[in-house]
Amino acid sequence: MRRWCGFVVVAFIGWACLLGTLTLAAQRPGPGSSPKVEEDPVMARWERRVFEKTLPNGFKILVLPRGYVPVVAFHNYVDVGSAHESFGESGLAHLFEHMAFKGTSTLGTSDWAKEKEALDKMEQAHACYLQEKWKGEQADRDRMQACWDDFKRWEAEAQKYVITDEFGQIVERNGGRGLNAFTTADSTEYFFGLPSNRAELWFYLESARFRDPVFREFYKERDVVLEEYRLRVENNPIGRMFNRLVGVAFLAHPYGRPVIGFPSDLENIDIARALRFYQVYYRPDSMVAVAVGLIDPQQAAAWAEKYFGDLPPATSRLPIVTQEPAFEGERRFTLYLDAQPLLVMAFHVPDFKHPDRWPLDALSYVLARGRSSRLYQRLVLQKKLAAAVNVFLGFPGNKYPHLLVLLVVPNPDISPSTLENEVLDELDSIRKNGIRPDELERFKAQALHDFYKTFEDNGDLARSLAFYEKVAGSWRKLFETPRQIRAVTAADVQRVVQTYCVPERRIVGILLKKSVEQGGQ
Repeated sequence: MRRWCGFVVVAFIGWACLLGTLTLAAQRPGPGSSPKVEEDPVMARWERRVFEKTLPNGFKILVLPRGYVPVVAFHNYVDVGSAHESFGESGLAHLFEHMAFKGTSTLGTSDWAKEKEALDKMEQAHACYLQEKWKGEQADRDRMQACWDDFKRWEAEAQKYVITDEFGQIVERNGGRGLNAFTTADSTEYFFGLPSNRAELWFYLESARFRDPVFREFYKERDVVLEEYRLRVENNPIGRMFNRLVGVAFLAHPYGRPVIGFPSDLENIDIARALRFYQVYYRPDSMVAVAVGLIDPQQAAAWAEKYFGDLPPATSRLPIVTQEPAFEGERRFTLYLDAQPLLVMAFHVPDFKHPDRWPLDALSYVLARGRSSRLYQRLVLQKKLAAAVNVFLGFPGNKYPHLLVLLVVPNPDISPSTLENEVLDELDSIRKNGIRPDELERFKAQALHDFYKTFEDNGDLARSLAFYEKVAGSWRKLFETPRQIRAVTAADVQRVVQTYCVPERRIVGILLKKSVEQGGQ
């Protein structure tokens, strides 16, 4: 089985486009909007088909029975992402995503008693190594090396008992498909599909990996994540730009920390800290599981009770209360790399539940989404100043105030500052004159197409329901989306430009090709 990692910094653009398709806002119209559009009868019928069950410990399952093919897609949304990490623990949410595929005390091991003994001694040796390392200049280098040698010896011993990817093998042997997961600033999400006559297996496996997690191959996976960082951030110009962007854009809010984590945190993390993080956040009341396909809702509810019902709820989880301080002026940064120049322009915008979400989505479409967008026409086709333009909303997360981001790739010999002025001119045009009726209609047609396309795939629909439950506040709001699309007006779009696309909310990042005078970095 091949499993991709949730944090893919080089795929921010593609991820954002997918997010735009699956996480359409469902809020009332903003100030100045047209009157409420009548309820969509098709969406009302879909909504009535959803079964909902919440267990006493807070675990929630949603079931949408549909179709004639005997398959069912499962999606488990865990309400924990990089925004929940403490200082010094960046990357833990993403790292635990890796750990959740390693099995339990009965899955993934040939002899748990011997493996556990080796793991315990390995962790003791690693703690010895870290304690000495943290002494800095006063560290006893010989002792450090001795502890490290012990650590590697016991790590190798524990590895002898590992049955690689037994979790995935069980899924595949039972006809499962699409076993995967991803981590964002807001969440960690796990999903796969099964034949309907094997649906109970999902409840058993999914509950087992959170009831009885084993941190086997922890440091091996930690090294995998560090390699991901080198590949997708250090050695990728777009990755470095976006890594810097969040740090400049968010001075206080935890959105300012990258999902993949900082290398220095990852290098100093241990199983004990990872276990504490798991014990706080991986609780049943932090989860919503969704099943879409040919499955009986009452049977699914019974399985949920059987396998998830005795998991203890959270006792020590605290909400994220940190807010970004007032915006007082434009923020800028410049990177000098031996790479293609780039321009990133971002604006602070409200969270997903805010009524301006849809007008902002319309703005992003009109500006830079697709070949008919203003910036593509202006910069790529007409003036031939840029090779590519893109835009995305909801970066780096959606639950809290986030960013609307424009990315522009200049043509050779075109400076990013030239493109910056062009983008600002286009925004100023919308600020003064608004958008044309045909632009608004194209946006609505495309947005409705993207929304309805979600219903073609069980997995996409399961993910959307889970997202709305945890981020929008209720899965029911998913079915309000067509009404909200149709309610957007040209005045709404003009208003959000005037409100949010202003200098004090703006972050500008420029990547310039490193000159000989600037030297290496």
